Amino acid sequence: AVVQRRVRGSNAVLEGLIQFMDEPAPEKPPSLTIMELCDRLCMKKEDVISTLQHLSLIHYYKGQYVICLNNEILEQHRKSMSRKKVRIDGKFLRWQPKDWSKRGKW
Repeated sequence: AVVQRRVRGSNAVLEGLIQFMDEPAPEKPPSLTIMELCDRLCMKKEDVISTLQHLSLIHYYKGQYVICLNNEILEQHRKSMSRKKVRIDGKFLRWQPKDWSKRGKW
């Protein structure tokens, strides 16, 4: 279970970073904080930091932490994602909370 969670977290973090890099950036180099990445991914800060450390993407440089992506990691991720058969498209998900007022009497 821990391995599966780490793989899903790694995929989510890499996908989030790739999507961020694909967006037009108003500043050079593009800037993204850990909290912004957490908000984008709906993940806890500790999980994102742990995943970045596991992937060796976060480094301490001149008094601050920076996320460093290289082409090798990006290509490896794209290759692994192309092998996956099933992807869920969020446009087709529908969810409604259960209405407990409609339940029958016991």
